[in-house]
Amino acid sequence: MSVQYLVLIGDLRDSRRVKDRAGLQHLFESSLAFLNKRFRGALASPLTVTLGDEFQAVFSDPLPVWEILSALQARLFPVTARFGLGLGQIATPVNPQAALGMDGPAFYRARDAIVQLKEEGGNYRIEGLDDADLINHTLSLVSGLQESWHCNRFATYHSFLSGVPVQRIAQELKISKTAVYKNLHDGHLHPISGIHRSIAAKMAAAMETTADA
Repeated sequence: MSVQYLVLIGDLRDSRRVKDRAGLQHLFESSLAFLNKRFRGALASPLTVTLGDEFQAVFSDPLPVWEILSALQARLFPVTARFGLGLGQIATPVNPQAALGMDGPAFYRARDAIVQLKEEGGNYRIEGLDDADLINHTLSLVSGLQESWHCNRFATYHSFLSGVPVQRIAQELKISKTAVYKNLHDGHLHPISGIHRSIAAKMAAAMETTADA
């Protein structure tokens, strides 16, 4: 049986320009700790800070990956991040304590993805899936739309993607229901969530098919 994993390599953009570096680092690390606890069932190896502003994780279940990424985008705003994703095998034992000391095709692909993002721009790139060109072109369009998003829009998207009702989103963000609906409409959150869910399902199917082979 050939087990596949989804590896995430993330990188904070221009964080060195932030005046309160200590505050950002605390927020960054506390956000990763919160998400590790909330999504521990999907993580074979937790979100882990590696070098500087880079972090890694290994997913055994890719379905919540976009919830995690959107939560980070909302929590760290206005600091932005890029996310490289690689689907494939891991040649070394999986480390359940920290995403360190591992190697294999999934890591190579995630690294290739983050390098491409640094060279070409964009927020997301995936390597290791069929139709990767179409998927990555679509994600590039999503990245372009997100350039104009503000903090509340990222937060609204995260909650919407997580299935939170509009009334509760309004209460949590302390905005009106009208403002929530405006974010949903103006940010194109319905089609973007459809794109992200479809890609997550495609990744899950690829991992399951390989495991059954």
